[in-house]
Amino acid sequence: MKLTLRFFLTHGGVALLSILTGYGLLWEGSRILYLRQTREAQRKELMDFTLAAKESMLQREDVAVLNLMRAMVREPAVSFVVYSNPGIGAKVVLPALYQREEFRADRTVPDRRFLKDGTEVVEWSAPVPAGKGEPGRVWIGYSLAALDKDLRDQTSRGLLLGAIAGGGALGLGLLFSVLLARQLAAPLRKIRDGTHLVREGKLSALVEVDRRDEIGDLARDFNVMTTQLKELDEMKRDFTAGVTHDLGTPLHAIRSAINFLQGGEAGPLTEKQAEYLLLVSNSAAHLTDFINNLLTTARIEAAKVDPFPEPVDVFAHVKEIVDLYQPQAREKGLRLSLVKRSHYISLSADVTMFRQIVLNLVSNAIKFTPSGEVEVVLSEEDGDFVLEVRDTGVGIDPAFHERIFEKFFRVHQPKGSPARQGSGLGLTIVKGLCEAHGGRVAVESVLGQGSRFRVVLPKQPRRY
Repeated sequence: MKLTLRFFLTHGGVALLSILTGYGLLWEGSRILYLRQTREAQRKELMDFTLAAKESMLQREDVAVLNLMRAMVREPAVSFVVYSNPGIGAKVVLPALYQREEFRADRTVPDRRFLKDGTEVVEWSAPVPAGKGEPGRVWIGYSLAALDKDLRDQTSRGLLLGAIAGGGALGLGLLFSVLLARQLAAPLRKIRDGTHLVREGKLSALVEVDRRDEIGDLARDFNVMTTQLKELDEMKRDFTAGVTHDLGTPLHAIRSAINFLQGGEAGPLTEKQAEYLLLVSNSAAHLTDFINNLLTTARIEAAKVDPFPEPVDVFAHVKEIVDLYQPQAREKGLRLSLVKRSHYISLSADVTMFRQIVLNLVSNAIKFTPSGEVEVVLSEEDGDFVLEVRDTGVGIDPAFHERIFEKFFRVHQPKGSPARQGSGLGLTIVKGLCEAHGGRVAVESVLGQGSRFRVVLPKQPRRY
């Protein structure tokens, strides 16, 4: 998951959770505050009703308390009000439809009850002292449904404003999270691209990150590491070039001396001497090939491979190489074949480099194919030249498909397989020469089921 998306989801989730938690606290807090305020208002209204009833009983005049009761029942939350004056035997119930209800006088705290019509109310009651006479009593019933509706109306307005504010805060939080993620991801992407360049052996480009935090420290450490790797690589190339040159000169002299002896210029050779000279000659040839591969690899790494493109008779050159390896293939019992898919195939490339590509792929295919066949296919695709070398050999584990093009890397063969000779430079050279022509090489292989190497070259070389 990308860092920007991860920041967006994480911060968005945290912000949304915070807003929902705030909503929950706001709802519950509003509810508790509303109930507390409503209870105080009901208690005050009961006290006012009690004082009005007391005044009426003392003055023996009920007009004032009746007017107050009529005003009270006009409130949506008040279901009923009751005034009882035992001194004159009067009991007033408003609205009149609740006259048949039973209003108990032994309640000292608010009581929740259901009326006969199904209305659930909170009933308040209080005695009304009347001096020396028998005390009266008042009751007030508040509809729970009306109170709940009022609670929803009160809190919904606050929640609506909270939703608007919360939505704005969420949007700003998500925007800032995206900006922060991009600010963090940009230098990390530069470092990632730098690692890709290092993996490809390109050690010249350093990461430019102007930060004073941990990411900046990481970028600076990466640049130091890359610089050190570049210095080591240059030392290695210089060492390789020097060693190959120092080895090449005496090796050339050795091969010249061997040819001189094998030609009989120093006198006739015995059969045993000829056998040993042939062994030395073959070893010198292998060593020469290895030194040449080292030099080619060093030139590729130093970007000093400069192809000299010219028209190539593709079929003639590939057929010559296939014919060259026919004896080796027959000796192993392999069928080596060349297939031409297009009637005429044109290509402009460096002939020597092209032959080196074909030689390495065909020799590898024969080397790693104990039985079966090796097939070389020439074709064109989307205007490009395509060379495929297929075999029925030991195959390559997909885990090593990228690494086989690294210098000196050799796939570890399963236990019991015959040892494979080679320097581990052939495929490195193939890849470097293909890229020098603006082409590419790829492999398709499964362990134990053979391999297919596919080289694609533009008909006119493209430089990177």
